[in-house]
Amino acid sequence: MTTAVRDNLPVDVTSLVGRQGEVSQVKKMLSSSRLATLTGVGGVGKTRLALQVARQLRRAFSDGVWLAPLAEVGKTDLLALTVMEAVGLRSPTQEPAAALMDYLWDKQLLLVLDNCEHLVEGCAELVAQLLPACPQLRILATSREPMGVDGESVFMVPTLPIPDLTATATADSMALFAERAAAAVPGFLVTDSNRQAVASLCRHLDGLPLAIELAAVRMRVLSVEELLARQGDRYALLTRGNRSAQPRHRSLRAAVDWSFELCSDTERLLWARLSAFAGGCDLEAAQHVCAGEGLPADDVLEAIAGLLDKSILMREETAGRVRYRMLETIRQYGRERLLESGEDQVLHRRHRDHYLEKAEQLQVQWFGPGQTELLVRMRAEHANLRAALEFCLSGPAEMRAGLHMAGALWLYWMVSGLQKEGEYWLRRTLASQPEPSSERAIGLWVYAYLLIVGGEKDPALAMIRECEQIARGLDDAAMQAHAAYLSGFAHLLRVEGLDQSVPLLNKGIRLEQALGEPNPHVTVARVILALASCMSGQVQAALTIAEECAAELKAGGEQYCLSWCLTYLGLAEWCQHDGRKATEYLRQAIRCKQPFNDLLGIGCAMEYLAWSTMELGDPERAARLLGVSSMLWEPMGPLGPLLAGFELLQDWHGAVEEQIKEALGEVAYQQAFHSGAVLPVDKGISYALGDETSGQSESPPTECVAFTQRETQVLQMLAEGLSNKCIAARLVIAPRTAECHVSNILAKLGFTTRAQVASWAARQPSASAY
Repeated sequence: MTTAVRDNLPVDVTSLVGRQGEVSQVKKMLSSSRLATLTGVGGVGKTRLALQVARQLRRAFSDGVWLAPLAEVGKTDLLALTVMEAVGLRSPTQEPAAALMDYLWDKQLLLVLDNCEHLVEGCAELVAQLLPACPQLRILATSREPMGVDGESVFMVPTLPIPDLTATATADSMALFAERAAAAVPGFLVTDSNRQAVASLCRHLDGLPLAIELAAVRMRVLSVEELLARQGDRYALLTRGNRSAQPRHRSLRAAVDWSFELCSDTERLLWARLSAFAGGCDLEAAQHVCAGEGLPADDVLEAIAGLLDKSILMREETAGRVRYRMLETIRQYGRERLLESGEDQVLHRRHRDHYLEKAEQLQVQWFGPGQTELLVRMRAEHANLRAALEFCLSGPAEMRAGLHMAGALWLYWMVSGLQKEGEYWLRRTLASQPEPSSERAIGLWVYAYLLIVGGEKDPALAMIRECEQIARGLDDAAMQAHAAYLSGFAHLLRVEGLDQSVPLLNKGIRLEQALGEPNPHVTVARVILALASCMSGQVQAALTIAEECAAELKAGGEQYCLSWCLTYLGLAEWCQHDGRKATEYLRQAIRCKQPFNDLLGIGCAMEYLAWSTMELGDPERAARLLGVSSMLWEPMGPLGPLLAGFELLQDWHGAVEEQIKEALGEVAYQQAFHSGAVLPVDKGISYALGDETSGQSESPPTECVAFTQRETQVLQMLAEGLSNKCIAARLVIAPRTAECHVSNILAKLGFTTRAQVASWAARQPSASAY
């Protein structure tokens, strides 16, 4: 049985030279400590070491190994949101830290927090909350200073061993230089004739990996001896100018300074200007933001090529699109140069304007073909969107643009599952612009939309009322129409508001239609009206509206709203007791949603599919589908926000669940539900779409499985849901020993999670069956 590796670790583009001993030490540290922090100077290789450790530990963590890169996170407020995104958690109903604790409490997971130094207090606070609440969570952090949290183990990452000039052995620092130099000059080798020079150069650079790599790139134009002479001169100059700096800091600064000086004028200018980007950029963005005085747009590509040759930039290609990024140490150096140039405000404003334009383009281009490509491109710019919004909050002259941008991103917040992050930026930008304006009206409308999805009716309605008031004062017919239909959406949240929902939505649609074409808000409002009609008992009207919308959307090549039309067509057919038609529509909806990775939407369609399956008289399959939907919705909270926030949908869920339990009995229901809940996402979706083998992947092994007496005891406790710590306490053994027994059981059964073991054990007639 093959097991899926769950992680978001980047692919290494170069090999890690040496560090075998350090990798072993850190792995050993993580086996006894739940928080290990790698510290050391910039350029020493903390991130590379952490990633190597994480890769080697992937199979030890059944719930995955997840990297949260923090270098571009400018505010502590965004820390928990960033970690949420890293582990795949999308919770529009909870505050980030609380959502993380709820989600991770039973996860066997390794979280890598990279570049914590500028957020060290916030990281310490978050870690101090997570570790006690999540007993199987382990954290590996990199930072220039420790967090100071109880139980933290600190590993000071050393520089690479430097050679003894009298020895013939090749130290790791020399091996790194040789490998990177061979990449720059194919065929380069350390020989008897150049060994002394390579060894001396590595000693000059204090064994710092980044400094060695920057020097090795210069082998394209210089010999080792010339490198040594020039590097020695540069180091001596720096030492005289800054005697208070530590030698390794001086070595790195010397290497980066020297690389900067060896660049052409246009390359230096581009290096400094590219530092305005967070998370990298593509060629279009580089030309748009960085071209200007001293750097014509036509010269940007050539300058990028030069910086790539010098290893200042790194090239990354995803889905046919190329992006360029810098190591954080290199980017910070560029930011210093940008600040010295006096261009920083101009560049940051130009950067903001570029991404504001991207946000506006998304609104215009979204309702048509090519949606998935649009979303992929915007997700790649997430760090840049954050940086642009943060710049908008840096001074009064920029704040109105910030509110405009946060509102213009409403589709991005929704479709990406970033409702809480959208709320964060809207909360800050609305507070910065309290006076009535069209930007404030839009911001209030978007914030209200996000709150409705999170099930918060009263604050949403309060914002809608203020939005309406501003719209009337400005005689803004469009905002009045938007507010009317959104008010109807908000009233869907509570059963007592259902009677008001359909009239308000119809009013909003009439106002929207009066604005003329094209108007995508008409489509959005009509899709919501289909749901409202269904929930209000006007099922035939729901079918008519959803069918008309679906036909129009298909003709225009739109997929995202279409997926929701199909979902509500399925729900309406279920209300009509036509399980067959409902199943067809809901499977189509899931297929439409898959390219967007819309787990919220897929979970919703999966839930209704379970109801339709029960309507068709298959309670076991219905229970398994409920389990699959619970697995999909787990990162978003119990029942998922589209059920948790809507009272009537909760009632319908409860009624169907009771029907299934009556048909199967409680024990059989729990077994079937659990067999769906432990499926990997792709297999769960395949099962829902009709691949009958997927739902059986967690069946008991067909061969006889032999367990030791101690393993049998541990197996029984796993079936009770006990943690390793509780098992160790009950059996009076070390926690590490309990972990070994659990690992052996997983291996024998061919499973990857404790939940799979518990589900299998629950189906056995007695302990003797083990």
